[in-house]
Amino acid sequence: MAGFWIRIAPTGCVYGSVHEESVGQLAEDAHKEFTPRIKDRRREAAEGWRHELVGHDEWKQRAEPCLRGKCEHKQVA
Repeated sequence: MAGFWIRIAPTGCVYGSVHEESVGQLAEDAHKEFTPRIKDRRREAAEGWRHELVGHDEWKQRAEPCLRGKCEHKQVA
């Protein structure tokens, strides 16, 4: 199953997505795609940023509202 890597802030808001096929199968690969510098990846990991592989249905439910600015995360902030 090809899916999407989603980039999730500590608040739970999704700030990016990319097709698994263009990045790879590991969360570390996705993190490198979104954040090229190791120093920045270490900081983000310590802050609670994470990357999850999801299917299309879960992407529509979790990522799309955030990426369109229509999620509850953005309304709280």
